Amino acid sequence: MSRECCVRAGVTAVIFFLALISPAGATVVFLGSSQTAGWKYVGGFKDVVNKGAVSNNTSKILASIQPVLDLHPDKVFILEGINEIHSDIKVILDRYEKIIRRINAGSPDTMIFVQSLLPVVNRKDLSNDKIVEFNKGLEALCGRSQNCVYVDLHSHFLSGGTLNKELTSDGVHLKPGGYRLWQSLIEHYVTEPNDRIVKSDTLARLTPEETPHPN
Repeated sequence: MSRECCVRAGVTAVIFFLALISPAGATVVFLGSSQTAGWKYVGGFKDVVNKGAVSNNTSKILASIQPVLDLHPDKVFILEGINEIHSDIKVILDRYEKIIRRINAGSPDTMIFVQSLLPVVNRKDLSNDKIVEFNKGLEALCGRSQNCVYVDLHSHFLSGGTLNKELTSDGVHLKPGGYRLWQSLIEHYVTEPNDRIVKSDTLARLTPEETPHPN
């Protein structure tokens, strides 16, 4: 083999290797606020591109969605709304719908997983009733949207109608046991090929007896 051919082959190999490790090859992206950002500190889903950020909201996600679209990921998981649940639910859902439409238009092969808001406990500034109402809106939105699967986390974190106190540090944010439960609930969706996931298949199908224990 000539020196020129060797050089060309070497360059090709380097380009191929860089393509494998490039963020452009990412398959799963997490979007959300501090609850999602917490995955960075507790482990789990190490191959996921985690774009969760403290104090995030649907408005900020909508404004910064283009870099996610540029990745053309296989899957996008969204858990958002708790930082703005005090405001008009319809306004939040309208922005959520715009996020979904932007993903569908900019990365049409991406499957979107809309995760329900988690319940809260001992938080007078946050309403569990409003969270339930918002989750119903999310489920309806996802039901009429393209490439969208609604994932019910809420019911599996409940204890006596509020967030299980054993899973939280402050009534909202999760302890490691809460993340273990969360991981057990969505791992199927993170790892399963999209063509094997049924749109109507949500975690609401699980009975309390089937719900994985966080410990």
